[in-house]
Amino acid sequence: MAINFNNLNNTAGLSKPTKANSLSTAQSSAQDSAKKSVLEQTNKQGNSGESVQLSQNARQLQSVSEKIASMPSVNSEKVAQLKQAIAEGSYQVDSQRVASKLLGLEAQFK
Repeated sequence: MAINFNNLNNTAGLSKPTKANSLSTAQSSAQDSAKKSVLEQTNKQGNSGESVQLSQNARQLQSVSEKIASMPSVNSEKVAQLKQAIAEGSYQVDSQRVASKLLGLEAQFK
């Protein structure tokens, strides 16, 4: 996968969708679904006079969705530091850490 660092805000700068974009889309979909559900329940309550209570799981999902929505999607300071290190040629990949993280991720899928 190639990333065009000169055009990061444009999705055309990526040759393939990244997992971060996929996650962001999935998070947005989950948030939209939760908001739509709450609005539908509110409308039902207002129209029929009946009350609706969300389950504990639904309340937790809504809370997590709100927290995710309030988090910045990109750590701009870290991105700037990494760009500078790459440009200067001082960025060093810690192969042991990368291998450890890959093995940990693989273990989660088993």
